[in-house]
Amino acid sequence: MKTYRQSLDELHFTREEKNAMADRLTAGESRGGGKVRSIRRTVAVGVAAALLMTMGVGAAVTLTPAGEVFASVFGGAPAQTEIMDRMGVPIGASDTSGGVTITADAIIGDTYSYAVVYSIARDDGQPLAEDLTPLGGGDGPLPLTFDQADTDIGMLGGSHGTAYFYDADPADNAIQYVEMMTADTPIEPGTATATFQNLYLRGEDIQDRTLLAEGKWKIRFQFDFPDSGVSLEAGQTFQLNGMEATLDGVTISPLSIQVGYTVWEELVWDHQDQADGQMSEHDREQSYRFFESLPVTVNFTDGTALDLSGNGGGIRPEDGKTVCQKGRVFEEILDLSTVESVTVGDVTLPVEAE
Repeated sequence: MKTYRQSLDELHFTREEKNAMADRLTAGESRGGGKVRSIRRTVAVGVAAALLMTMGVGAAVTLTPAGEVFASVFGGAPAQTEIMDRMGVPIGASDTSGGVTITADAIIGDTYSYAVVYSIARDDGQPLAEDLTPLGGGDGPLPLTFDQADTDIGMLGGSHGTAYFYDADPADNAIQYVEMMTADTPIEPGTATATFQNLYLRGEDIQDRTLLAEGKWKIRFQFDFPDSGVSLEAGQTFQLNGMEATLDGVTISPLSIQVGYTVWEELVWDHQDQADGQMSEHDREQSYRFFESLPVTVNFTDGTALDLSGNGGGIRPEDGKTVCQKGRVFEEILDLSTVESVTVGDVTLPVEAE
């Protein structure tokens, strides 16, 4: 029998609750308000290059172009790098504690989603740990975790996503930490505050941890980026498992997709969690009926398609109806000129890239 985490990937939480949950992002957890499914990812190793920029009189800051920062996360093909350079913003803000410096390298985002990459390095040039082999081998996430890791963008409402550690350049002593989130409401520009506390090497058991760096890091940076999202024409009615539903909106960018819809029937949760953490049969069925079963497909001009039915999101029962958001950050950056349409249920919406 599936647990709540397996079926919905956890609940949304308040910011205070988030800060008390040690490993929630490195385990691919969610935050905000409502029941969700989050997206877990693996990462391919890439190499980042640096760009020297002059800021002020006599002050030089080495920044990495956004396209190169995110090449290890979303793909490093020339077309992808060009798109990420247009969408992304280098940051370069950092904080040092206990002989370790954490730097916010770059951010990329759109109307509903963002990704930010941080680099972590010991100031003496030594590696963080002698052995950082990914758990399970391969090119999966590195076995690291924080006591606390949070990027506060001042957003109200729910969000879901994932975060993990990887090594963009094995030739240097830095490792990277990427956080990717999708919100239920549009993201507003402002000032982001990233806080981290105590870095550990972890084993197969999440409780098996070895302290690598003791300290607290706080980094503030401008949270703003060009929005390349395209809003598709919505308002269509469709059927979902015998229920009438209305497509409230669809937004797609090279980074992510967000689908909003209203089911004209109210979902009622069991609200009786079993002692062993298992999800009730009723709640499993309702989650599938209102949310998980909705098909979402991106259709490309070459005839191929990308199935995004497993997107994360939120469900909110409201005055006799159920309001849903279903979205995610893509595995790779998409060139919207190659996207022909998006299909939600039996409604197909053409995409005209700007």
